[in-house]
Amino acid sequence: MNTPYAQEFITQLAYENLVSICLDAKPREACGILASSIAEGAAGDKVIVDTVIPITNIHIDPTHSFTFDPSEWTAAYYSMQKNRQSLVGLFHSHPRTDPIPSSSDSEGFLPASELSYWIVSLRNSEKPEIKPYRRIDGQFIPLELVLA
Repeated sequence: MNTPYAQEFITQLAYENLVSICLDAKPREACGILASSIAEGAAGDKVIVDTVIPITNIHIDPTHSFTFDPSEWTAAYYSMQKNRQSLVGLFHSHPRTDPIPSSSDSEGFLPASELSYWIVSLRNSEKPEIKPYRRIDGQFIPLELVLA
């Protein structure tokens, strides 16, 4: 892939936390944010997700879609600022389907192209599948997930 965003890096602990959060929410869709507390430049030119912050899904139909609780979203964002963390991406789970962006994912996506968008498929709960994307020119571009 010839984009500057070809890979997304995550620590083993953050990966395990992400899977755990999504499994615990099933059959509801889990959602939240991904952050990095690694100082810029310390990891070269790559950004490494090392923090997973769940946010309560308040969607009217939480088994098929998600909406961040606004007060938790605000508190999480300010907590990241206070802890000198950077917002890297957003995540949510697909309890029964593959990690492919749906039409509702496209409609609800924040127009921030610097953020990655991670979908955790729990179709096979024994082996969840995580797929990060970058939204470029209205399209979700799949990225390679790399454990850091």
